[in-house]
Amino acid sequence: MKEKNLVEEKLEEASNFLKDNFFLILNCYNELMSKERVHILGICGTFMGGLAILGKENGIDISGCDENIYPPMSEHLEEMGIQIMQGYDASLMPDADRYVIGNSISRGNPALEYLLSTKADLISGPDWLYKTILKDKKVIAVSGTHGKTTVTTMIAHALLEQGENPGYLIAGVPKMLKKSWNISDSKFFVIEADEYDTSCFDKEPKFFHYRPHILLINNIEFDHADIFSNIEEIESKFFSLLESLDADTMAYINKDAVSNRFLEKSFIFNAVEAFSAGTTTIDEINKNLATKALSKYFSSSEIHDSLKSFSGVKRRYDVIFENDDFKVIDDFAHHPTAIIETLKLAKKESFNVILILELGSNSMRKGIHDEKLIEIMQDQKTYTINASQDQLEKFSHLSKELNQDLVKQITSKPTEKHIILMCGNRNFSGFQKSILDALI
Repeated sequence: MKEKNLVEEKLEEASNFLKDNFFLILNCYNELMSKERVHILGICGTFMGGLAILGKENGIDISGCDENIYPPMSEHLEEMGIQIMQGYDASLMPDADRYVIGNSISRGNPALEYLLSTKADLISGPDWLYKTILKDKKVIAVSGTHGKTTVTTMIAHALLEQGENPGYLIAGVPKMLKKSWNISDSKFFVIEADEYDTSCFDKEPKFFHYRPHILLINNIEFDHADIFSNIEEIESKFFSLLESLDADTMAYINKDAVSNRFLEKSFIFNAVEAFSAGTTTIDEINKNLATKALSKYFSSSEIHDSLKSFSGVKRRYDVIFENDDFKVIDDFAHHPTAIIETLKLAKKESFNVILILELGSNSMRKGIHDEKLIEIMQDQKTYTINASQDQLEKFSHLSKELNQDLVKQITSKPTEKHIILMCGNRNFSGFQKSILDALI
């Protein structure tokens, strides 16, 4: 009898708990059921992975898939509890309220074709980012052919030093910031504004989606030869971007790095200031760009003081090895202008420079910049990776195609110190590891 009373007592306690907490339980259930479910195709890229984490931190149920799942992004996603599926098997596509389609996903992808056939709700990454996170922020967008990552990181760093906690999304790995993305209650959000197309169903540049409060145009040069025919076509996209901005937006253009043709255009509806970021060192130019972007909110001296502690971005003149004989520098430069500036930095160190060029971008591989590369190769030993047969013949009197035998020659103990400068936007086909292994 005593045992029965105990059971009855426990049941009564449970019943009372349910009665007392009914509305709490109901609310939790409703919140769980109403939580937006988003699946991202191409989740492991720097941009899309950062996007996924921002969405997760914003309370959205995120999952994704990718053909190539690799660290560090895969590790960051797993730490956030984001489930990743290997490959694009249509039969394994989870139910979701919306599917975010990465720029790397093209027609013919089995997952995409399945989603199209089922009339699923599809959206590009930049469009989803704006609608989910950016629409209520003062967006500071950094655009230009090159330099976006460094300047974006500088701006985020300066804001942090000024006591702000800005949101940001950076397509690189900042050395001082804990991560490449952040979401916060701050009114500011800093982002790279890329001119490359948005998705297979949206061929306009990504930067149209961000609707910035502050727009910075660093430079405009010919690149992305797979989607643009000439520099005029690229300029027209930047012009259209300026024309699309609302009246409250402030746009700053580095007049030293765009054509007079572009500067002579008339911008009617928004404030545009063409200014000189300088022509000295790339570091000073970047600092001046970051300072100008924040000039509406902080003085020049405040920003310059904030940037004194800036330590850079990985793969931007990044010293990855040094001993008495060699210094190995990894740099993301993959456009002739950026390569030239990086070379200037190396040559200031008064060491002999060995230049290794990875021809990774579409423009490089198409041979668009061959004549400029020939000029670059004149003044130091140069080796190429991924050059076409035509390029190898064109460069033969100035450069050699890198192989393991040449790696041994390059890393042999020299009579004086050398800089091995490796420029490219890919992984150097394993040669960087070979060089480091030989030196260590």
